[in-house]
Amino acid sequence: MENRTSSRYEIESSIVCSHFGSRNANETFQGKMKNYCMSGVYAELQVQFKKGTVLLVRTKSIPSERSRAKIMDGFRSISLAQVKWSTPICVNGALHFATGLKHLVV
Repeated sequence: MENRTSSRYEIESSIVCSHFGSRNANETFQGKMKNYCMSGVYAELQVQFKKGTVLLVRTKSIPSERSRAKIMDGFRSISLAQVKWSTPICVNGALHFATGLKHLVV
């Protein structure tokens, strides 16, 4: 059983990520947010990022069926987040990267 400090909420939201504070900040990478909590996000991304990389994560679309209560309970439409882990996975026959992101407090 997982020992989590906050509840996770499932979501299927399109996101776009970019490097924060580097020459590559204009380069964007697509992905899907699969769940979120107060401290972070689980996303499936098109590229793999090294542990420790800081990304600007922006939500492109929010499913209309999301309740406002759950969105207020840790959902962020834009966030600075640090890559905690990334592992290759196969999604519909294509290579993606399951990625754990931790929200940074600024």
